[in-house]
Amino acid sequence: MDTIKAPISAEPVSQFPRRAILENFVITHDLNMKLQIRVVTLDGESGQPITEKILTDEAITSEQRKFLLERYADQIITRLTDGAFVNAAGLVVEANTVGAISQRDYFQAVTLGDLKKKGLSITDKTPIASLIYALIQGDIANIDNRGGL
Repeated sequence: MDTIKAPISAEPVSQFPRRAILENFVITHDLNMKLQIRVVTLDGESGQPITEKILTDEAITSEQRKFLLERYADQIITRLTDGAFVNAAGLVVEANTVGAISQRDYFQAVTLGDLKKKGLSITDKTPIASLIYALIQGDIANIDNRGGL
């Protein structure tokens, strides 16, 4: 695997397809986590990033190119576990929600059994990296599902 990426919901106004790509994942000194996600807007016909299409389209003037590149630039979205609360399913909720726990505590308590319940095929030969990647992909999907991307 070269990178963690996944299709996400379409851009709300234009309905252009989009892709999330892991930009950065950091565990901070207090064991909170920081997830940075690059959101790339795609051309609906070719599936290529719109910015690449803009750069290669010779019919676009330099002024139009500048405007369009600014408009469709990749977005970097940062989410932190610090100050975030989740329910028993790991979905972000308000801090005062009954049963809410800190997102950091939730992630620290995830077990192999929990991952198996989520449908991951885990054996004695499953690399730890694969499990971490699966958790990150799941969190990206959760962020997207709640409208955070």
